[in-house]
Parts: sequence; structure tokens; C-alpha cells
Amino acid sequence: MTTTKPPTTGVTSAVVPVGATPTPVPGLFLRPVRWPEEAHTLNDINNAGRIATGNLEVLSVEGILNNYAHLVHCDLATDLRLAEHEGRPVAYVRVEWRDEMRGERSHGQVLATRPDAPAGTFEAILDWAEARSRAIAAALPADRPATFGAFLNEETPRHVAVLEVRGYRGVRFFFGMVRPTLDNIPDLPLPVGVEVRPVLPVHLRAIFDAEVAAFAGHWGAGTEDGGEDRWLGFRDEPLNEYSLWQVAWAGETVVGMVRPYINLLDLEVLGVRRGWCENISTHADWRGRGIAKALIARALVALRDRGMAEAALGVDADNETGALGVYRAMGFEERTRETDFRKPFEPAPAEGTR
Repeated sequence: MTTTKPPTTGVTSAVVPVGATPTPVPGLFLRPVRWPEEAHTLNDINNAGRIATGNLEVLSVEGILNNYAHLVHCDLATDLRLAEHEGRPVAYVRVEWRDEMRGERSHGQVLATRPDAPAGTFEAILDWAEARSRAIAAALPADRPATFGAFLNEETPRHVAVLEVRGYRGVRFFFGMVRPTLDNIPDLPLPVGVEVRPVLPVHLRAIFDAEVAAFAGHWGAGTEDGGEDRWLGFRDEPLNEYSLWQVAWAGETVVGMVRPYINLLDLEVLGVRRGWCENISTHADWRGRGIAKALIARALVALRDRGMAEAALGVDADNETGALGVYRAMGFEERTRETDFRKPFEPAPAEGTR
């Protein structure tokens, strides 16, 4: 699938220097992003880092446009910056805060760099992200413990070392898993009284609400995950393909789901016929009855019937429901790892102390 790059029209905001860093990078500037004209630029940076570190999936411009259209606590005019080195885009940074169900306020920082970005770029965008997050925090009530969070599109030993020196620690790990073949898929029954029905547009809100409820007790779940912005992002996700979805109902209640999809960019860029067996959840009252395994098996068959040769998914390695064990039992193997880095929120360091 080829995406045409939109023209960079409109008024360009004046570039601003990165600011004080331990080792300033000559020729490196951070500036506001022309949105949505430069969505393709951010997407290219993200994919360059992901592919270099072996990530399993290629991201699309359509996906980032949908995601950024429905952010909750993020203003793209003030909370997103593009880093250019001598006029060439090499990185971007975005901050967004969220109140989590378990009580923390996480000031998340998306830190995306190209593999060929000059040394010091990562430190520069991290400086900007922390400063911007502190400014946001100053305007919020201090009514709950807060953390900095860092998500990397390119998780290299050097980047990890920079985070650790600054006090970040990996607190949660996420595996990218692959079932290398779609042969020998088990035929697993659903419990009596549970059935899979074709997905119709009228069902979407109930499916969304069921997914939010299923994850409400999980680590990292946000207090606004069921809000209108999240719903619109779910509804408008460009990879939605209802014919692949496996949604289980007991009467009028959604009791479990797997929402597979096929990303054609994986085939175009990575050369793999890989489908995604993703968005797996089970109603809290129906866990432990084999629903997830039965739906995964159905999803694998659906992907195979569409010509896929393997399937992938992402999982929180410490998921309290035992998801990792379920996926291993269904033939998935760990291939990649991503880390949620966090550190306690602290005041800005005094001049010359870092």
C-alpha cells in the first residue's frame, strides 16, 4: 500500500533551539509540527527506528492520523515537536498525561529517533519532554502520585543507558509474539450458551464498552479509556475489518473477543504474510472457561483463510490474567520486547546539577 505524502502547506512556525542540554548538538532544532501535513514525516521516523530494532509491525500514516485525532490530554500545538538536524527530520517527541485506574498520574513521553540521528538527539528530545511535562504538571492539581513515563520506538542499549542514568527503570515489559505457522490449529469449543455472531455496525459500541470493562483492572488502564475520544478512535481505526473479528456473546452480553486484522504494509515492507491476532479480552465473570483460547483458534483460522502464513500479537508479560501462558499454549513464541520505563516525578534539577 503506497501513501502519497501531502504537501507541506500553511504557515511554518519559527524554529526554536533545543535549549540547554549537557552536550548541545550543533545544527539540531526542535520546532512545532505542521499537522496534519507532516504526519508522514513522523510516521517515517517511527518506522525507521522500529524496523531497525526488529519490530514486528509497520505503522501507517492513516493509523497515526486516527490516533492523533483522538488524543485526550495532548495538544499537538504545544505537546509535539519535530527535531531537525541541518534541516533534515531525525526525531520527534510527544507528551501526554493520563490518570490511571490504579492511582498514578503518568506523564507519558513518546521518544522517536531515526537510527542515523546524530549523537545527542535522544538526550535533547528527552530534555524537552521532561520540561514540557513539568510545565503541564504545574497546572494540574497535585492530587495523586505522578511519574514520568518513556516509550521508545528504537530501544537500543544506548537509549536505555541514558534513561537509567536519569533515574528511569523498566517497570513493565511487553512481548511481541509470533505463531510461525497457521497449521495444526486446535478446534476448541465455546462454553454452552456462548456463540460468535457476525459483527454489525450497530454492535460496535457494545464491543468497545466490553473491551474497556475487561481491561479496567489492568495495569496502565486510564480513567478516561471509555470516553468519547477513545470510542471514536476505536470506531475509526483504519485496520478494522469486521469480517475477521471473533466476538462471543451470551445473550446480550459480550463475554469475549479477538479482533484480528491484516496490515498490508507488513507484506509490502517486511515481506511477511503475517496477520495480527490482537485485541484479546474476556469479560471478568467469564474468565477461566476457555473462551479466549477458542476465539484465538477461530481467529487463526480466519487469518489462514485470508492467505496469511503466520500470526502475531503483543502481550503485557505480567498480565495478571495469565495471558502470556494462554498465548504460549496456542503456539505463540516471544520474538521482541518493549519496555515501559518510568521514574517518580521530581522538580526540575538545579542549574549545573545534571
